[in-house]
Amino acid sequence: MGLHNQRDVNDLHMTDKAILHLREGKQKFSITRHVPSEALTPFIRHYWVVEWDLDGQLPFKQEVIQPPCLNLIFMPGATRIYGIANERTSQVLQGKGCVVGVLFQPGGFYPFWRKSVSELTDTSIPFEDVFGCNSSELESELFGQLTPAERASLVDQFLLGIVPEPDPSLAVVQHVAERIMQDRAITRVDQAMDDLTMNKRSLQRLFSQYVGVGPKWVIQRYRLHEAIEKLADGAELNWPELAMELGYYDQAHFIHAFKAAVGMSPEEYRIRVAQNNENKVDSHVT
Repeated sequence: MGLHNQRDVNDLHMTDKAILHLREGKQKFSITRHVPSEALTPFIRHYWVVEWDLDGQLPFKQEVIQPPCLNLIFMPGATRIYGIANERTSQVLQGKGCVVGVLFQPGGFYPFWRKSVSELTDTSIPFEDVFGCNSSELESELFGQLTPAERASLVDQFLLGIVPEPDPSLAVVQHVAERIMQDRAITRVDQAMDDLTMNKRSLQRLFSQYVGVGPKWVIQRYRLHEAIEKLADGAELNWPELAMELGYYDQAHFIHAFKAAVGMSPEEYRIRVAQNNENKVDSHVT
């Protein structure tokens, strides 16, 4: 049934950095991730399944700082493809439910779409606009009595039927994007393209077409994820040192960028995380 690719399991959790207040969120929902079949790995990073049961509880709003990847999100009667969001996005969870998603590789959606992915930035389009069929039949199967792995396998089987042809330009885009994600020392575009024959402007055009945003944006987003990860344990940090490490000109620029994306300053975020961690410990004690 597919889903046999042996990708490093740690890779599946790279996007934890994108979920704000993750420990708080995991008290409200479960999230599992599943690798695609080998033929789909140039295009798809992983499948994800979120399930929640908040019956008798208040609704919960989960916020995300999206990585430079598009999502195909299956919801009953509302399945859509979501472009990259410049600002944080949110989803209100209430009652009992499930969402199934496909996280594409950076640039991985373009071969299915064959139009500039920048057209989808900060917006979404219906499933039918891309795949030429109605999503209702697949939805009816997905949201039956299935395990998360079975839901992911259903989506995998559907996409295996429409695998795009190999794309040399996609390989270039993903090579650069992967370097940016893996190497925390990269804070400028030229550092990510040492081994490329193309110039910076050509790379920018390629990223706009395939990824939807420029390579500088990708660097800034991944470095922001690093900051969120460092703050996740609630520990106090040396802000000027962290700002320099993440490639910001100074502490003020870092704080401004963080607040614009996350909605609060790094210190406010750290304090909230620390308070939630304390509350979680207290709840276990009592």
